[in-house]
Amino acid sequence: MLDSTHAVEATASGTPVTPVAIDHVAYPSYDATLTHRFYVDVMGFTLAGAQAGMSRLWGKPYLLVSYQIAPGEALAFFNCDGLAPEPHPHPDTPATQIHHLALRVRDREALDRWKTRLGAHDVRFAIERHGDGEHLYLLDPNDIMLELCVQTPESAAGQSQGALDTLQRWIDGVR
Repeated sequence: MLDSTHAVEATASGTPVTPVAIDHVAYPSYDATLTHRFYVDVMGFTLAGAQAGMSRLWGKPYLLVSYQIAPGEALAFFNCDGLAPEPHPHPDTPATQIHHLALRVRDREALDRWKTRLGAHDVRFAIERHGDGEHLYLLDPNDIMLELCVQTPESAAGQSQGALDTLQRWIDGVR
């Protein structure tokens, strides 16, 4: 049986863990130019930083480029010699679609402006309805799926009420 305090007291010392915020999310980039154009020109993000060096882990030179998505939050991309995309395109399956980055927009009007902007840049996107809101899904030049959505009570960031009971039912095999 799960309880809501289990995650808070998950440290070895038993000291409660303080809440954290996302600093950055990192992905591979297969073409620094295409990645930069997409995130600056299409998404409208600001170049937040770039660094190059030799990776002791990979034994190769790397480039790390970051784009600010909000103050103190960034989307980072690693370029590395020999890094290549998968030889076969990702199949259209739930497992590959689960891997995505969801970006929240302010309201429905902002989501509509994104539809216009993506169309102006010839970026294909799909629209899905979840609960009472639309969600846009698109791929960046690295085949990373992005989701643009408005936070609603049904969205992943707003479902704390009843979450533990729902999780427990799933664990217990109630589908």
